[in-house]
Amino acid sequence: MHQNVVCGQNTITKLFLPAKMLRPERPFLVGNINHSAKGTHLITAFHNDGFSIPLVESPLIGSTEQPLFAADSMTLLVGPNGSGKTRAMMGLVSALSGKKPANGAASITWVSEEIHKSTCAVYYTSAPYHLPISKHGHQYRAIKTSLSSTEKPLTSEHKEVIDQLKLAFGLEARKVLNLPRMSEVEVGDLLRQLGSPSKGVIDTWPAPFIKRYKEIDHIARRDDGSIDWETFHGTSRLRSEIIQAFGQEMKLRVGAEFSLKIRAYEHVRKGRMQGSTAELQILNALGFSTRHKLPQKLSVFRQRYDEALEKFRKIAAIVGDEQLKKNVYYIDDDQHERLKSLELGTLGTLSLTELSSGAAALIHQFSSIELACIALLKEAPYTNLVLMIDEGDAFLHLAWQQRYIDYLDKTAALLKQKFKTVQIIVATHSPVLMSDFPRECTFILDGNSWFEDLAGDTKPRRPSEAFGAPLDTVVREVGQTGTMGTFAANVIKKIVDDVSNGISVPLKCIEMIGDPIIRRQIKGRLVELGLLERKD
Repeated sequence: MHQNVVCGQNTITKLFLPAKMLRPERPFLVGNINHSAKGTHLITAFHNDGFSIPLVESPLIGSTEQPLFAADSMTLLVGPNGSGKTRAMMGLVSALSGKKPANGAASITWVSEEIHKSTCAVYYTSAPYHLPISKHGHQYRAIKTSLSSTEKPLTSEHKEVIDQLKLAFGLEARKVLNLPRMSEVEVGDLLRQLGSPSKGVIDTWPAPFIKRYKEIDHIARRDDGSIDWETFHGTSRLRSEIIQAFGQEMKLRVGAEFSLKIRAYEHVRKGRMQGSTAELQILNALGFSTRHKLPQKLSVFRQRYDEALEKFRKIAAIVGDEQLKKNVYYIDDDQHERLKSLELGTLGTLSLTELSSGAAALIHQFSSIELACIALLKEAPYTNLVLMIDEGDAFLHLAWQQRYIDYLDKTAALLKQKFKTVQIIVATHSPVLMSDFPRECTFILDGNSWFEDLAGDTKPRRPSEAFGAPLDTVVREVGQTGTMGTFAANVIKKIVDDVSNGISVPLKCIEMIGDPIIRRQIKGRLVELGLLERKD
């Protein structure tokens, strides 16, 4: 059944789509889409490896002939691994930036050559491998998902992009404050400092803890002073108990700011304090007294301690925990902005958490594209953008792949507020994405060189069906492959061969086959051979 929904003057027909997937057209677009008049600022084609890949202007639809896409052109490159999709994009970047590619065969056909200097490009790839070009170049930026960056927390400063992704994909990106993780190491180090004769600590309450700790330490040392590591590890539980008891007693004496002061101590401790004066001043700040007379001038490390402690006090007030007991705090937008203004440095990091790989990839992808566009516009007053996305859907579940081009279309509408023309080229292996492109916007690469196609008398082809077609049709026509995995096909072939040779096959093996036509044909053949009883 078709369900018609009136949206403005347009009527949207819901066909086979969950209701939650149908959203108002371009909900975060402000103003009208400004398509360039008669394509005066467009690249009409680019040429690489002897192929000419056309960038067709967005098809017009409806009685008012509105462009199908927000971008001036939206082109899909498909083909098997190694067919040259990435190579084609690199050729376009090289031709635009004025660099000759290795084969020297890349070029661009413009509506007008005069617009070359006003055109820039952004290339994005989700593959965390070698980037075939430098990240920054003349008239372009190249972005990749690097393996080193996957361990870093995603920043939450690009609020607009994150909010849009929340709306479009329903992802949950919670803002988080991560403080350095505290352990018994910091408190144990403090206990050892207090036990050093050179410190001259006159407080008596730490003495029992120091005495017990030294006794355990003595057990783990040989006569020559070296450490017996087997004994050392065997007494680790006892050391932990002593440090725990010392920490609890210190917490009672210091009060509510115990955690804040230990965190500040850990911060300066990482800086490798130099000189006894700095160490004594830090102990004094923690509430310990020594027999040494301390200079009035504060050391650099004591100043750092005081600065860190003051920032931790402000952090505690913002997150609403005066003791700052936890290492992780979930925060709202207001808290995030206030913490960001503190310039935390190594005292803490603001990030996003509870993200799947797909959500993290989406935020990285579209935030990076936005940053690249901002950087290019600062470089020169570019008016035309070519955005190339190489398998940007690689980490996405099928349900999110269904929404990807729709979101990219909305992103193009926003980019049109910055550039006069926006042309987008997408490479993918996903049949779901393929079904969002009309045949005239799709270019299939088969992996053959120009000469191989010439010798074989073949031409680059377009699919006969694509836009909105059933996925099995898209897989065959656009993906140029079958709809069944090789493993399943081999198993079914073995079953068919056995049946053809009169070998009885367990019924459960046939019932396992998900294709009802194949299953019915095999059962029919078994009935004909008398190997299966006919059921009327």
